[in-house]
Amino acid sequence: MSSHMHQEALSVPDLVAQQLSANYAVLTELAMRVHAQKPLFAMTIARGSSDHAATFAKYLLETQMGMITASAAPSVVTIYKTKLFLKNCLVIAISQSGESPDLTEMLSAAKEAGAITVAFVNQQDSPLAEIAEFVVPLGAGKEISVAATKSYLLTLSALVQFVALLKQDPLMLQVLTQLPAALAEAASMDWTKAIDIYREKTSTFVVARGYGFPIAQEAALKFKETARIHAEAFSGAELLHGPFALIEKDFPLMMFIQHDASLEGMMTLAKRMHDLGACVLLAAPKNEEKKLHEYASVILPMPSALHPVCDPLLVIQAFYLMMSELAVARGLNPDVPTNLSKVTKTW
Repeated sequence: MSSHMHQEALSVPDLVAQQLSANYAVLTELAMRVHAQKPLFAMTIARGSSDHAATFAKYLLETQMGMITASAAPSVVTIYKTKLFLKNCLVIAISQSGESPDLTEMLSAAKEAGAITVAFVNQQDSPLAEIAEFVVPLGAGKEISVAATKSYLLTLSALVQFVALLKQDPLMLQVLTQLPAALAEAASMDWTKAIDIYREKTSTFVVARGYGFPIAQEAALKFKETARIHAEAFSGAELLHGPFALIEKDFPLMMFIQHDASLEGMMTLAKRMHDLGACVLLAAPKNEEKKLHEYASVILPMPSALHPVCDPLLVIQAFYLMMSELAVARGLNPDVPTNLSKVTKTW
């Protein structure tokens, strides 16, 4: 079965190449506005997969720009009717459809309060886009599968381009030109061993740190919605607290590692889990593979490291294609998850 989820994930490399060119002007204008106004902090507004992308935005803005970034709780405005002090704040709303009333009401409140408002949105004629001062099109086209794939990855690539332009980082800007080819290579990775392991499993953890953590959150969501496997995402810094009590022989953990300051700690954590008998499935850049066999039960192949902020995109690209096949192997349709619909409206 060739699912829509599978085909949509495969389309990502070409779409990213188109997006990087199409959004250069609006993201340059936004970067100039941010430099001119010097917002005190940033706030993100999102739900579901888009909220995982918002967490990625937090890591980017805080590590690359030193800009404190918080996730909005829309109910503070929509239900509790609180007026937030958002003047001289950068507010980023992220949505595939741009239709959810709580997101639009929250962004409208931010605009009235004097914030710089930005919508990273796939539907450019949506209510969310109409409110925002700056609209950054994701350029994913129509996404048929209920499970988001290309819209999520295109949000991440747009965020990387925004921060690269905001920082005027020559390396990040140069690496972005290589990203489409790297994504295409990631799409060719063989993660069949993961399908074999998870075919009969009912629970798992997905573990990462830093730029990889939002990708772990997204992977855990996809385990639930497409394969009906209970999954939780944990930062490597949190796993050794309460969740550590659940680690036992053959318990599956999927771990994502990028080549940055978090590498050594994550490798030490992987070895500790492996030594306890857990089934550790480890995805790391190809140039780290030789040293990882003592840390994992299964090495999930990946391309060589591109850049710490881009490597997690390569991981979730490979993961999506594996997940669409895992769902089918478990007798499920990855395009139509149980009880879910494409557009979710919350208040």
